[in-house]
Formats: sequence, C-alpha cells, structure tokens
Amino acid sequence: MGLLDAITNMGHTPAHVRPLTPGDRAYLAFVRRNPGEHQDIGALLHFDGPPLDLPALRAHVAERLRDPRARMLTDRLDTVRVWSPERGASAEETRWVSDPDMNLDDHVVAFDLPPADGDATAGQAADASHDARLRAAVDAIVARPIDLTRPPWMLYLLRDPTPGATGTALVYRSSHVQQDGFALYRVMYLLFGESDEVDLGLAPTIRRPRPADYARFVGRGISCLLPTRRLESWGGPPSGPARHTWVTTELATLRAVARQHGVTVNDVYLAALAGALRAWSLPEWERSGRQVHALMPISIRSAAEQDVLSNHSTGARVPLFCGEPDPARRVAMIAAETRRMKQGGLGLVERQHFPLMAAKASQRMLANVGSYPAQINKMALVATNARSIRGPLSIAGRRMTGLIGMGPLLVGRQHLAVAMFGVDDRVGVTFVASESVPDHARLADLWLAELAALGRSDSPVGVSVPTQRLSSASAAVTAVMAGAGPGAVSGAVSGAVSGAVTGAVRTEVGALIRPWRRRPTTPAAPAM
Repeated sequence: MGLLDAITNMGHTPAHVRPLTPGDRAYLAFVRRNPGEHQDIGALLHFDGPPLDLPALRAHVAERLRDPRARMLTDRLDTVRVWSPERGASAEETRWVSDPDMNLDDHVVAFDLPPADGDATAGQAADASHDARLRAAVDAIVARPIDLTRPPWMLYLLRDPTPGATGTALVYRSSHVQQDGFALYRVMYLLFGESDEVDLGLAPTIRRPRPADYARFVGRGISCLLPTRRLESWGGPPSGPARHTWVTTELATLRAVARQHGVTVNDVYLAALAGALRAWSLPEWERSGRQVHALMPISIRSAAEQDVLSNHSTGARVPLFCGEPDPARRVAMIAAETRRMKQGGLGLVERQHFPLMAAKASQRMLANVGSYPAQINKMALVATNARSIRGPLSIAGRRMTGLIGMGPLLVGRQHLAVAMFGVDDRVGVTFVASESVPDHARLADLWLAELAALGRSDSPVGVSVPTQRLSSASAAVTAVMAGAGPGAVSGAVSGAVSGAVTGAVRTEVGALIRPWRRRPTTPAAPAM
C-alpha cells in the first residue's frame, strides 16, 4: 500500500497530500518548540511600466493558481492519519495538504510606503530617499511572521503615494518551513514566468555517496568542533529586529572578476564579503587569530525535484580569511578551500541519510538542526548564493527588472545573514543584520567596494591555504574509510564521531585549539 493510498483523514484527496522533507520537518520542529520565533525568506521584486494596482495583482495571481502546476501554492500544514506497513498501525502525521478554499485576499495584500521626503525631489537624493523608504517597508514586513495555519506565503504590493511614481515593487515572503531558495525561485516561475521552460541549473541526478565521501563528511564535521572567531565589532549578543540593506551589480561584472582570477562567481562573492567584514572590523585584524567562518547553504535538490516547494538543502562551513589584507590573495585562498570542499562530495551523505535520520529523530533533535545556522560559536554568519534565474518574468505586461533576495535571520540569535539572488544579468546582495550590530548599514557598500578592488587586482601565484582542524582525527577517519567496504562505513562513521565528540578541546584567545589529555576511563560493562 502506498503512502497516498494510506491516508484516511476525511476530506483530503490523496493526490493532493505530500510528505514533509527532512528540512521541512527540522524548521517546523524549531518553530513549534520556540513560540514567537520564525524563519522566513523572501525577495523584493521590481517591475517596469506603470504602477500596478491591487485588484490587477490579485487577478494575475488567481489566474496563475488555476494552473495545476501551481497547486502546491495552496498547500498548508495539516494532520492526517497514515497507515504504516512497517509499524502495522496507523498514526497521525503532519503533511502538506492542498487547500482549494484558500482565500487569495489573505495572501495578496497592499502595503503603503512611507511618504517621500519633500526635500528629495530629483536625482541621487530622490533615489536615496526611495531606497530608504523601501528598506523601511521591508523591515516592517519582515517583522510579520508567516501564518502557518494557512498556505505559508504572502505577496505584498508596495504602493507609492508619490505623484508621478513609476514601476511596481512587490515583496514575496514565505516560511522556511516550506521553501528554500530554489523553491522560492520555482514560485517566481509559477507566478511570473512567461514560458514553461524552468532553468534552476539543477543536476539531472545525484549519485550515492562512496566510502571516501563519508570520510570527508566526518572530517568536515570534526572541523566544526573548532569555534569560529567572535568579533568584538558585533557589539555583543545579537538583539533587536532585523534590518536590511542591499546593493545591486551586474552578473557580467562578477563573471569578469571570476575569469580574471581563475575562480568561480561564488568565490568572488565570498571574497568580497570577507573583504567587507575585514574593512568593517579592521582594528581587530591587526592581531592574528582564528578565522571567521560562514555557513554556506548547499542545494541537494535534483532536477526531478525542481517543482517541489520544500527544503532540499544542507550547509557547509567556509573560512573567509578576513586576516589576509590582499584582495587577490584572499579570493585565491577562498577558491582553494571551496575547490577542496567540492571535491569531497558536498551534500551526498546528507541527501542519502538525512531522510532516515529525520524519521527517527526526536522533535528536540530536529529543532536543533533547524536552528543550526544560529550557532554563532561555530558560524559567524550565513552566506547564501542562490545564483541568478533567467527570465523573462513579468506581470500584466510589466517586465521583472530586479530580484533582491532576503535570507532568514533568527532575531536574537544571529548577528548577520547575507544572500545573493538575481534575475537575468542583475544580481542583488542583501545584508540582514540584527539592529544591535553597530554600523551594519555600511556592509553592503563595503561589499561593492571590495568587488571593485578585486577587479583592479592581479591574480597571485603560489597561494597557500592555512587550515585549522583536528588533523589527526580527520586523517585517521579518512585512512580507515578510504579502504572500507560499504558494510564497514556506518561503524567507522560512528566510531569516528564518537571519538571526536568525546575529546573535549580548550581554546586560547588568538590561538589554535589544543586537545585536553584524555583521562583514564573505566571499561564499560559488557552488553547483556
């Protein structure tokens, strides 16, 4: 008996019920265990042409929702009773259930921009005033959590009362319980795409992990035992609401810099971010110390899953090498690190084994996974690169000219989240910071300045990458597992992780880790 045939809750059509992915379950567990906290994502969308009014926007969205492919935009969380052949019994479980009676007026609403400054009437002053009003609107909208009792998304029409205003600005918001960055892009195609061709750049298939992939997975996990550098410039623990700033640039510019240095666009993005953080907190880098690390989300979604509005991602910790003063050397060091990580089969082990783990994990464990980006002792910030999607995308004859993504920031838990999204050749880089972070509004412009500095610099020769890791444990795991057969993998992983976790480490300010000497242990009693 298949899952859909086993659903017995009244009133639900089995074909319109789907399970939560492990990522969905983790974010949902976090929200349920932490009332009042939420993780939502979104994007600021710009369209050309005359301003659109609310009735026209609702009519456009209603027409798009009639397409069967857009049915998942009516999905909401619900409890259904599912028969499990493995357990030989039925149980209540949370599923995504299509809601044909959703009220579109609850999801497509208007938000009035603050009035314009009377002194800013033309030129750069007017542009700066408009950007400030957009930021104020975004900050206010983001403070409104998505309602998880309904389909978890909202579309805001930003109405500009300024006489003679042109263009249309929308803010799309969705709960991270349902959508990651690529799911958000799929929604953009569902709501605004002009053709049936969807290009998310996803791999046709994702291979199964090999023994060496498990070894590298464990090695990455061991390296995360090292704390990241905690900047004094953060101004203490994060507090206050999320504040947004952003800059835009051409994708062609990023590609040109990447070709100049023989690296990827992602490396350039991270190197400019590292340079911006360095310039923002410069006095701290006059003395040596450990690195600042960013959590970089990694997609584990295949092309066959591109239409599914759920989470299919994991993450990797990347050192940013802010201590390196030369921009060219910094991007080379980051490129060497990301190249090594990609050779290690990023995401393969997670994709293969996280579904089983999530099925057996407690809600507390899942909630810890959902809040992993907020462990600021391990990752100072989150740096998302969702690449750029190809148009044309439009609404009522108005072409989408800009897409500025907004990553989630756990208020009161994280200092900073950075995201790069885009449409066609225009990309936006957004910095979402806790209000308590001093001078956070400078970071976006500093990123743009560092991008320009990279464009003026020459690629260095012979760059070495410093590493901070538990080398002996990692090397031991790799040696064991590189020659292990499939049957020995799980045991090797378990032993390696156990050995790494039980070996506590101590740290000194500005120094590498030093493992404590192990105390003699009493042999465990034999299992009965």
